[in-house]
Parts: sequence; C-alpha cells; structure tokens
Amino acid sequence: MTRLWILLAVSLGIAWIIDFRDKNFAAAGSKKKDVFFTVLLTVILSFFCGLRTWGNDTGTYREIYTYLTPTLDVFLEGDLPPFADGIGLAFLNSLFKTLNFSFQDVLMFFAFATITPYVLFVRRYSKSMVFGVFLMFATGFYTFTLAAIKQCMATAFCLLAVMSALNKKWFWFAFFIALASLFHPYSFVYLLVPIMMFKPWTKRTFIYMAVFIGIGFLLEQLLGVMLDITDMMGADYSEDEFIGEGVNIFRVMVAFVPILIATVGGKKTFATSTRTDNLMFNLAMLNALIMFVGLFGTANYFARLANYFLPGQIITLPFLLKRWVPSQRRPLTIACIIGYLGYFVYEHAIIRPFDSGYPQMNFFDYISSLF
Repeated sequence: MTRLWILLAVSLGIAWIIDFRDKNFAAAGSKKKDVFFTVLLTVILSFFCGLRTWGNDTGTYREIYTYLTPTLDVFLEGDLPPFADGIGLAFLNSLFKTLNFSFQDVLMFFAFATITPYVLFVRRYSKSMVFGVFLMFATGFYTFTLAAIKQCMATAFCLLAVMSALNKKWFWFAFFIALASLFHPYSFVYLLVPIMMFKPWTKRTFIYMAVFIGIGFLLEQLLGVMLDITDMMGADYSEDEFIGEGVNIFRVMVAFVPILIATVGGKKTFATSTRTDNLMFNLAMLNALIMFVGLFGTANYFARLANYFLPGQIITLPFLLKRWVPSQRRPLTIACIIGYLGYFVYEHAIIRPFDSGYPQMNFFDYISSLF
C-alpha cells in the first residue's frame, strides 16, 4: 500500500497547512478561511480516485459502460431501468456515451463529483482538519470512493442534504435526498436527519440502542419485514443476501469507538453541544448500531448500509476528544490514532492488498489522452 501511504502523508501535510492558515486568519481577527489548499486537497484526492483502472466494483462499472450503456436518445426511447438500479447513474452514463467520454473520463467525473462534497463536509464541520483527513483514510470513508460509485454519489448528495438541514433549508434538504435516491434508494435513510438532532445520552439514545440490539438478536425472525421494505424500494433481495458471513468484529469495534468515548464522558460531554454536534454523534451512533446488526447478518449489505452514516464518526471523534482535559486527551488521542492506523493497515494490507488491487493510469498519460 505504498501509494496509499504517500497519498495519506501528502494529504495530512496539506491539511496541516489548512489548519495553520485558518489559525493565522483567526488570530488576525479575520473570518477568512483557507480556500487554495482546500481546493488542492480536493483535486489531489479526486485525481487519485479517478485514475484507477480496476479494483473492487470498477470492473463491473467498466463493463456496464462499455458494453451495456446506450446513447442518450436510445436510453430515453427505451424502457427506463428500475429505480433501485440507479436511474441517475444510468442517465449520466448514457449522456457521457453520447458525448463520447472514455470510461476513464467517466471515473474522473464521478471522482470529483463525489470527493468535492466529502472534503467540503469535513472542512466545514471537523474540529481539526488534520484529524478529519486522517479519519477519512483510516475509517475507509475516502477509500470507499474507489469502489462503489452509486453509493458514494448518493452519499455525496446526502452530505449536501445534511448541510442544508443544519442551515434549516428544508427545500434543499429534500431536493438533495431526492437526487441521492436516483443513485441509490437506501439514501432515503437520511430522512432520519431532522429527528436525529436530539441531545445524546438521553432517553432517546438508549431507545435507539435497545431497538437495534433487539433487531440484531431477532434478525432471522425479522427477515420477512426487511424483505418487504426493500421490495417497496424496488430492490430484489432474497433471504440469503441478508444472512451470511457477518461483519468482521474488528470493524464493529472500530465503529463503536465514539460511543465508548462518550460513555466514559457521560452527559457532561454534551452539556454545551450544538445541534451540529448532536447530529454528528447520532449519525456515528447509527453507523455503529447498524454494524452491530451486521454481526448477525451479511457484511456486504449491512456494512454498506452503515457506510451512509460513517461521516458522522469522522466529525464527532475530534469533537469528543476535545471535551477531555489535555492531560487525558493526549493519551486517548494517541490510542485512537494507533487503533485506527491498525485498522487502516488491516483493511488495505491484509484483507484487500491495495497496491495489487487498484492499478492506476499514469497521470500524464491521462492528461495527454484528453487532447
């Protein structure tokens, strides 16, 4: 995973510059925020993602675009694909086919369209850009963009919806959720956002935990209900797709880190928390609880569903750590960094070796191909 280590090092260096410039602006009494290096970080991360030629679902998307995607006129005249299959992606693919885009161009477009809202979200809400970027890599939030185009596009729109909700722009919240659903119908889970801004560590927190723990232990008995729900959304799943090899316990433990830290801190952690702080922790809680249910189901379904709420973990963890006094915060932060680095290595060096799994096109070859 040499390339991934280099990218992480470069990204952390740029994130440090962003934090440094923001502090200098604040010290000078200015509300100005760094823009140049934020854009630079977005461009670097997007190009790295868009230059891949294979890996995970990339081959499937390549075959669909190359052999099965019609031009736009044929697409509009024929039967539209099922809603659950991602009609938004099918439409854009047909548009790109009509414009004679190469598949590499298509990957690059989706890389920028996905990663720009990702970086913007972390930039706006993380208490530390350096820690936020580190968690983007260590949790798999960024590296997942190298795999699932449909879900990552949906997540990108969902993040724009969250930003709209926090600004109480409810029309745009609904608009972005609707756009997200055109790529992946499970983005409708973000309709929970307006009711997830409650103060954590209150009665509602424990109700959520009790419900999801119950679902986990009663999953087999609830399969019929889950199949009915997915069928209503247009997805054709069988029981075998929900019951299989469960989520790795290591992944579940990582997902529960924010909850464990908040458990130690108790109610005082959220004594002066804002709506944004509350929402981010509650989204992280949903990420962990869905992962827990995945212990009893199948990793492919539940881990991907949990990924919708992974951004909450990236934002809430720096917030939780800052609530501790410095003498306690330092060892806790070091422990988190070591633990997440271990997970990062486990995921990209042991489970799915990155260097052999994600071949890439040369940057200069791609640029020259545009001309």
